[in-house]
Amino acid sequence: MKLAISAALAAMTATPTAAQVFDMGTLTGTLSQDAVTQSEERRAGRQRDTDRSAMALRTRDNCRRKLPRFRKSYGSDHPDVIQLAALCRRAGY
Repeated sequence: MKLAISAALAAMTATPTAAQVFDMGTLTGTLSQDAVTQSEERRAGRQRDTDRSAMALRTRDNCRRKLPRFRKSYGSDHPDVIQLAALCRRAGY
């Protein structure tokens, strides 16, 4: 019995405690990678501003060319045509 208890105590002391579970090198690397990711996201957000003109051109093209064609093909009461017309109105076209 004493042998079983001492074996259980030895097994419990061999496992890492809560303080030993965290590797500070890994945590530091993760934090620095988070900072890199956040800065890349901020930079990507600034680049999206330059892409808005291309998106506006694409929207204008869709509204001027595709909306009349879809109305002719599907009819003006088709749900997708109604949604496209609403989006074009909202965009100012």
